[in-house]
Amino acid sequence: MSGMVMPCITDHLVLRTIDGAADLLVEELRAMASIHSIRQPSVDTVECTLDGSLDELAACGLYSTVAVRDLDQSLRTGALSSLPLPVRFRVGTADPAQRREMIDATEQRFGWVNRPGDWDVNLVPSAGGWIAEFGPLSWTRRFGRLERLPWSTNLIVAEVLVRLAKIQPGQRVVDPFCGTGTILLSVRRSHPTTRLLGLDHNATALTLATANSVGGSLSFVRGVAELLPIAGRSVDRVVANLPFGKQVGSHRANRTLYPAVLDEIDRVLTADGRAVLLTEDKRLLQGVIERQRALKVVRQRLLRYNGATPTAYVLARTRLSRTARLPRTARAR
Repeated sequence: MSGMVMPCITDHLVLRTIDGAADLLVEELRAMASIHSIRQPSVDTVECTLDGSLDELAACGLYSTVAVRDLDQSLRTGALSSLPLPVRFRVGTADPAQRREMIDATEQRFGWVNRPGDWDVNLVPSAGGWIAEFGPLSWTRRFGRLERLPWSTNLIVAEVLVRLAKIQPGQRVVDPFCGTGTILLSVRRSHPTTRLLGLDHNATALTLATANSVGGSLSFVRGVAELLPIAGRSVDRVVANLPFGKQVGSHRANRTLYPAVLDEIDRVLTADGRAVLLTEDKRLLQGVIERQRALKVVRQRLLRYNGATPTAYVLARTRLSRTARLPRTARAR
C-alpha cells in the first residue's frame, strides 16, 4: 500500500463493493478490531463504524471505495481530518450545472480546492444525498494501478475468486487464462508464500502481466489451457476467469475449449485440490462437468457488476477421481 500511514479516527463509513461480494466483505469486517456496527443497506454497499486505525481496513481488497456521509463530523474526528489542507476535491456527476453548483458550494463552505485530476475527496450523489469518497482508500491507491485490457478480470471479482479457492500457505496456484495477471496478483497479496504460475496465449496480455508483477514472485508462460506444461497431480488450486464470449471467446469455441480445459484441470489437480472457474457460459460448463465425472461442483456464487452476471463455480474431485491413477501418457507429460 505504498508505505501509507493510516491515522486513528472515528467515523461512519460507506464501502462500495459488487453484488455477490458483500457478505464476504461483512465477514472480513467483523474480524477487524476497529470495526463495529456493520450493516448491509444494499446488495453492493456495506456501512460500518470505525474507531481506531484504518490499517486493517486498508488491507482488505473486497471493496472499491470508502465514503463518508457526514462531512462536518468526518472533518472533526474522522477520515477527512487526516487530509492535508486545503483539501483537494472533485465532483463526480455528469450534470454540468449540478457539478458547478456543488463546486461553488464546497469551495465557499469548506475552503477546499477543486482539483479534478489530483483529488483526495470525490463528491458523488447517492440515494441519501451527497457522499464524499475518501481518495486514500480507493482500490488503486491502496494496491497500485494495474495495466489492464478490456477483458481483464474485475478487481473485486478476482478477490472473490481467491477467497472461494481457500488457498493454504505454500500451495501451488495456477491461472491458465491469466491475462494481465489480476487473479494471481490478488493471490500474492493474500498468500505471499504461494507458488504461482500464469498462462495465456495472448502475448500482449503477458507483457502487461509481467509489468504488473514487477518485484513479485510470479511466473508467466505463453501457452494454451488445453495443454498445460505442468506435471500431473502437482497443482493445489486452479483459479481462472474462463472466456465466455462477451469480450473474448465465443460459445461455439467454448464447446471444444471447456471439455479440454476440464480434462487438463483433472490431470494436474492434486487429490484434494480445488478449482474456481468463472463464466457466463453456465449451462455449457455445467454440462461438461456432469459428463466428465472427475470433478464436481461443491459451491457456486452469482456475481453482478457492470451489466455482467457470471457465476463462480468451485470444483473438487469426486471420490472416485481422488483415488484414480493417472494414465501412463499423462504421467509422462
